[in-house]
Amino acid sequence: MKTNIKIDAVKKEITMTKATAKRASFAGSKECEQLAQTMKNFPTFTVKVLNQKSRESKHKGLSVDIMERLIKVMTDNSEEALEKLRKEKAKHKGTKGHYSKLKEYFLEEYPNWREYLYAVEKRQAEEQEQEEVSQVPTENEVATKQPNMSEC
Repeated sequence: MKTNIKIDAVKKEITMTKATAKRASFAGSKECEQLAQTMKNFPTFTVKVLNQKSRESKHKGLSVDIMERLIKVMTDNSEEALEKLRKEKAKHKGTKGHYSKLKEYFLEEYPNWREYLYAVEKRQAEEQEQEEVSQVPTENEVATKQPNMSEC
């Protein structure tokens, strides 16, 4: 069954266009029934109506670095998959639209990449937090550090 109502599990949102929302506002319409069923299936999700005039890229933020991180999380043999990505990147290097071609390859190979994005973002935040913690001096380091009198 075709529907204009989309589920974004990462953001926990039920999204639809303004036109679909208008049709869903009529009791008994198929859109109204689809929305009611979707809300029943996902009671904790919020409903968001998209403004068609300001279309954002569905792949915004999908940099080469994020592609590589996603591959590490998504695949069992990540080194082989990363090598394929690097070959594809080298193949299009210097050509017009090289990033678009690389993105197209990635999206064909990994159509469910968004499901893993949360895991990558969480891991990235943990790595950053770990880095910040490692930069905090220990009590011994603070106690043994001699003040620099030339700074006074």
